[in-house]
Amino acid sequence: MAIGIFFGCTTRSTPYLYDNLVEFLKRVGVEYESYGLDLCCGAPLILAGKIKEAKEQAKKVVASIKTDVIVTPCPHCYFIIKHEYPEKLGVEVPFKVLHITQFVKDLLDQGKLKLKENFETIMTYHDPCYIGRQGDGIYDEPRAVLKSIPGVKYVELEHTREDTTCCGGGGFVRAFLPRLSAEVAHEKIEREVKPLGVETLVSSCPFCYLNLNDGSYGTEVKVIDLIDALLKGME
Repeated sequence: MAIGIFFGCTTRSTPYLYDNLVEFLKRVGVEYESYGLDLCCGAPLILAGKIKEAKEQAKKVVASIKTDVIVTPCPHCYFIIKHEYPEKLGVEVPFKVLHITQFVKDLLDQGKLKLKENFETIMTYHDPCYIGRQGDGIYDEPRAVLKSIPGVKYVELEHTREDTTCCGGGGFVRAFLPRLSAEVAHEKIEREVKPLGVETLVSSCPFCYLNLNDGSYGTEVKVIDLIDALLKGME
């Protein structure tokens, strides 16, 4: 089964996210084709109401993909390609679409992901909207993966899953009001994360990671991506 990785705009333009994902795939021995390095999924066009332009972009993306499965680290790319292409834009998707958390959970279940090094930390997880309450309810997979890392003490936030609070970066807020966006993230960390004694806040959305990381100023909370958490726990 041929696998493609659709990196997406935010991951490919953020060395921390891109380099970690490439390193992870290398260490678990996944052979893949790279996509989404020069073609956006079209999410900004859809959010801006440019449906005609988004449809043309969707056709370009689908035509570029030659694999049976597409795995993406971006919840926006996941939701747009899997749902918005066929349901809103009328563009057929002839391949399976997985979010990286689903793919990693499959690797774990198949025994292909070895986690032996102790990553000693008190950790919690932030649910991204587009794989959660606005998506397919992908809640269990990332938690199962994080709890499998030796040494991790996992603590659940009060507001999680479909009731999670936003990172503050969605809906173009980060693009047009970056200071407000960071302040929303900072308030989330101060009110929800710090009182639990959490040391590490993990998300599986590149956009959430950037915004929560910006909002972590003045705190001792470390914000990391789920793939980084796995690398810290691999042999």
